[in-house]
Amino acid sequence: MSLQPPATLAGLCHSYKRFCDRQEGTKLVWLLDPDRGAQHAIKEMLPKGSSPQAFATKQGGPEYGEALGLYLGYLHAKINSEAVRELELLCTCTKTWVQLYMEAPGTAVWMTPLMMHLCNLSRRTCIALDEAKRQQASTSGSPCLTRLVEIHRDLFQKLNKEREKRAGHVWVCCELLRAYFKLGQISQGSFLLNALNQSQSREDFRVTDLPKAIAVTFFFYWGKQSVFTHNLKEADDKLSWAFEHCPPTHRVNRRKILLYLVPCKLRLGVLPRQDLLKSNDLYIFTDIVQSIREGNVQVFNRKMEEHAADFIKMGTFLIMMKLKFTVMRSLVKGVHREVRKSLPKNADHKMDLTPFEQVFDWQDACDPDETACMISSLIYQNAVKGYLSHEHRKIVFAKDTPFPAPSAWRI
Repeated sequence: MSLQPPATLAGLCHSYKRFCDRQEGTKLVWLLDPDRGAQHAIKEMLPKGSSPQAFATKQGGPEYGEALGLYLGYLHAKINSEAVRELELLCTCTKTWVQLYMEAPGTAVWMTPLMMHLCNLSRRTCIALDEAKRQQASTSGSPCLTRLVEIHRDLFQKLNKEREKRAGHVWVCCELLRAYFKLGQISQGSFLLNALNQSQSREDFRVTDLPKAIAVTFFFYWGKQSVFTHNLKEADDKLSWAFEHCPPTHRVNRRKILLYLVPCKLRLGVLPRQDLLKSNDLYIFTDIVQSIREGNVQVFNRKMEEHAADFIKMGTFLIMMKLKFTVMRSLVKGVHREVRKSLPKNADHKMDLTPFEQVFDWQDACDPDETACMISSLIYQNAVKGYLSHEHRKIVFAKDTPFPAPSAWRI
């Protein structure tokens, strides 16, 4: 049976108390959403009207009433366009709810949906307020979001001591990672991940055992952090888990994961299917993937120039540029395949450098020295197996597996 929004403010307070008593966390989030459960009750909080905070604190029950009062006070400030007070009440409400969460017996997982909701609202409010200040004063910086980071750091430290509250602990970590990316403080994320890794090893707790919404979000940000620190195998592992466990109906979130997972896969030599890219509206990668398959350096260079701003914004530009190495390998492999057809079987692994120099000049305007340098780099990184003989102007490929699998490359 679908939930019906309470018709009055008193009805909302009564429903809030009932959901808390029954430990129905997802229903609490629905109830307090101004576009859903609170849509009728919020009409009683007209602009310049009296604050419902004291009433809600009393009606919401002795244990959880304070948090409800703060939340409705936040909604009242929002209606009255009191942005600073709105943020203050929202942050205070978040801290109050987290404190109740820490004091609750057991894991209290039912309290995490509202905690996540409050964190999301706090972050969005901070970002909106910072943006408004920048437009008014023409200044840079994000003072509100920076202040929110300090609050979350404090909560992170407190939750780190609560062994049974790992779901909330990991979510606050997600919020901090998200804020660090927004503020350009990516290096700070490593300290958080190290702390969580220590908790996992010390307490035999696994993130994968947490609610999927928390685990998927955490692995996404962990993978994204690993992308920025160029730990591609770890990034691939975390992002792959996040994608596999993200519900197919959450198309926006799945696309966000793929925007970082696809560059990792490409750098590790794994090419995604074209239907996967199309179904997730990832046309930004379509021609680049095709250029890697064909060894078409010209198309790769053109598409990288076209989408450079997007990749820079995402922070994946350097990884994508390094894919030129993979395109060059495909090009060498293509020349090797064609030249080999004209050679006797007992000497089809020894080839003149001239065809390679001609193709590299055509595709990327490389002179003979640059061609030799590129091929040497491919050999060094084990993407091509063989050696160059400058004296005889030959490239000698290995008779077995001249083009090793991506797992054998030195990334």
